[in-house]
Amino acid sequence: MFKKTLLILLVFTLFPVLSVASSFTIEKLKVEGNERISFETINSYLPVRIGEVMSAEEAQKTIRALHKTGFFKDVSLWQRDKGVLVVKVMERPSIAEIEIEGNRLINTEEMNRALEGLGIRKGRIFNEAQMDRVIVDLRRRYQNQGYYAADVSINVEALPRNRVAVRVNIEEGSPATIGRITLVGNKTFSDSQLKNEMLLSASVLTGDGDKYSKPKLQSDLETIKSYYMDRGFAEFRIRSSQVSLSLDKTKVFITINLEEGPQYRISNIKFSGETILKKEELKELLKIQEGDLFNRSAVISTVAELRDKLSEEAFAFAEIEPITNIDRENRLIEIDFRIDPKNRIYIRRVIVEGNTRTRDHVIRREMRQFEAAPYSLSSIRRSNSRLNGLGYFKTANIETRRVAKDKVDLIVSVEEQPTGSFNAGLGYSQLDGGSFQVGVTERNLIGSGHSVSFNSRYSSSTQSLDLNITNPYFTNDGVSLGGGIYFRNVDAEELGVADYSINNLGARMNLGYPLSEYTHISYGLKLDSQELLCNPAFTACTNYTREHGKRYDSARISVGWNSNTKNAFHFPTEGRLTSLSGEVSVPLDQSNVAFYKVHARDTLFVPLSDAFTLRLKGAVSYGDGLGSFEGLPFYERFYTGGIGSVRGYEANSLGPVYNLAQDGSNRPKGGRVEIVSTLALVFPMPMVDDSTNLRLSLFTDVGNVFSNVEDVKMKEMRASVGLGISWITPIGPLAFSLARPLNDKVGDRTQVFQFSLGIPM
Repeated sequence: MFKKTLLILLVFTLFPVLSVASSFTIEKLKVEGNERISFETINSYLPVRIGEVMSAEEAQKTIRALHKTGFFKDVSLWQRDKGVLVVKVMERPSIAEIEIEGNRLINTEEMNRALEGLGIRKGRIFNEAQMDRVIVDLRRRYQNQGYYAADVSINVEALPRNRVAVRVNIEEGSPATIGRITLVGNKTFSDSQLKNEMLLSASVLTGDGDKYSKPKLQSDLETIKSYYMDRGFAEFRIRSSQVSLSLDKTKVFITINLEEGPQYRISNIKFSGETILKKEELKELLKIQEGDLFNRSAVISTVAELRDKLSEEAFAFAEIEPITNIDRENRLIEIDFRIDPKNRIYIRRVIVEGNTRTRDHVIRREMRQFEAAPYSLSSIRRSNSRLNGLGYFKTANIETRRVAKDKVDLIVSVEEQPTGSFNAGLGYSQLDGGSFQVGVTERNLIGSGHSVSFNSRYSSSTQSLDLNITNPYFTNDGVSLGGGIYFRNVDAEELGVADYSINNLGARMNLGYPLSEYTHISYGLKLDSQELLCNPAFTACTNYTREHGKRYDSARISVGWNSNTKNAFHFPTEGRLTSLSGEVSVPLDQSNVAFYKVHARDTLFVPLSDAFTLRLKGAVSYGDGLGSFEGLPFYERFYTGGIGSVRGYEANSLGPVYNLAQDGSNRPKGGRVEIVSTLALVFPMPMVDDSTNLRLSLFTDVGNVFSNVEDVKMKEMRASVGLGISWITPIGPLAFSLARPLNDKVGDRTQVFQFSLGIPM
């Protein structure tokens, strides 16, 4: 029976070949059974041509070639009449529909991309043999995310015109959680020490821990390896790691086998090869010293420092190989940093890409790495930082493209973002209620880098018009020039200050001069005409006007020094911003109203991780009279409270207040001394795909104003904690805060929720 069956199978296997009776010369070629696939396409896959001899061997090759295309279920060859070769095919169906059901963890778009990678797409030829491979691949994707119980099945429905509908059914099930992690072979460090370093964890009490993830396990294995190798165990290795599943596939049990090896110290550090730098310079870059325990991270960090230093000497592609010579008997390691500087590299061209608006020269003038100059990594990094600090671009990146053995091009890629806004309409703020405003602000006028603004505002507290223009590169070496005119009428009573209003009309001019790459000095002159109007009941104001008059013409001269090493304009993650400034107001009329103010501000940004930044901010201001004028005019005093100073307290509400019986007001009095500080943890908005224009912060604010220096006391400082949101919108920065005062006293005006337009936090 077996022999008979085998004979039948052999006959049917060879039947398409045997249908070609004997060798013959092909004089004509016909294709039968094809519907979608053209004669020309089929002919292109045939290994024989008209005029060639068709033999049994060629017939086999022809059938194999057509089957290999994947287009056909069945292929046979026939000899019809003399010299006519007939190729009969049965086409595979095409995929008309693809439906995916039951997927929640992996979205449909990602699923479709995975299927396309496996050749499953609408319009493609359907091959049933591929379905097992598709099922295995999709299951693997779920298993990589810890869903070992996930089940994938595929149903294929036949449709008219030789088409099929493919339906992928998924039952995701529950993710497998860590039931137990077992460490074997660790003698120096305890299980708890090593497990504290891992991302994955199992609950000690319930055995139900984190969701299992293969990438996380791989990361944990590398973490354990680094932990050992940074503590002297230079020959440490992970012998194996096993992952087993519970019967219901919902629990994962992980076993990690370790081999610690001996602990080594550094016996000697040397440099070989073409070192370029002096040995004293090289030693200063070492992150590990002789006598220390071997530390792989310190070795890697040293290699990075050496490479960066050589980059400053134009050796952009230097290779540094740390070679370790191990003395196992004495448990010592000698490290030889072998240096191959390669070629000295020069910049051929700087190519700017992506600037649809900003002119090339505006970008190029920020570059500190020049064409035809030797390559300098620090200059490239500084160029990148300056471009990001402009605030013109959402992102700015500089990449290196090698074009010759000793030359590279710098590719400066920028992505433009809105730098201007037009706003007109009604608004509302907590401080002065409803308002109408219209304004145009452009920080990058028609891509020139010039800053222009025109703003007008009408509200219960303020009526103003302001026009300003600044050219940041008035000269090629970075001297800036700006000027403007303004009119302002401010009702201080509506701002929650004292009962008076003040009108100002003036013009200003400012000049900035760079002292170094990071610092500049500025000079300003403002000519101001001022009118003071008092509420008759506000006796402190009326007494002032009787003594000094209601109108004052003055010149305000200012000077400031600024140092800026921030790495971004809106949301820096590292760097420092420090400024010292002062202004002197002298009368241009018969009054003796003369005074000065000085300000010191410092903000430090410390990166804690890729996502978190620590921001420390401090500001101190002081003012006093000049000549016969004592103290500051009451309308020039410092006020604090609210967004921009101490959140959680009403704006301008902190500090001493007027005596109602004596001064005719019980509103805040302001002070000659202002002290404000902030400690904040800043991070991107969670669960938002693109949070480049959005930041959250957990903050603590401390500050107050005082009448005189001798009144400054720590117990009088007000403090608050809270959550802040900063959002950079086309109409300007928006700031929101929820704050809780920590030490408010009787009489303090507190406010939990605060917001502002134009003040980033």
